[in-house]
Amino acid sequence: MYAFIIGLLAATLRVATPLIFGTLGELFSERAGILNLGIEGIMLIGAFTGFAAAYITGSLWVGVLAACLIGILAGLLMALMTVYLG
Repeated sequence: MYAFIIGLLAATLRVATPLIFGTLGELFSERAGILNLGIEGIMLIGAFTGFAAAYITGSLWVGVLAACLIGILAGLLMALMTVYLG
């Protein structure tokens, strides 16, 4: 019984780790006064772009770079719309 519960908790932490990192990132922007509800969407766009770039080029590093760049651009777009459109 305890082995099942421990295994379930371990699997939950393993699967939830990307969302926990996204939540920590949102915590910093929230402390700066900017509410960004699109963190999970930005992570999904980055994951899709990273996979597509890695698949097309055959290089994992190109995929990681593409995911980082598209995540930065999506976050920047969200920040600019929040600041200028209010």
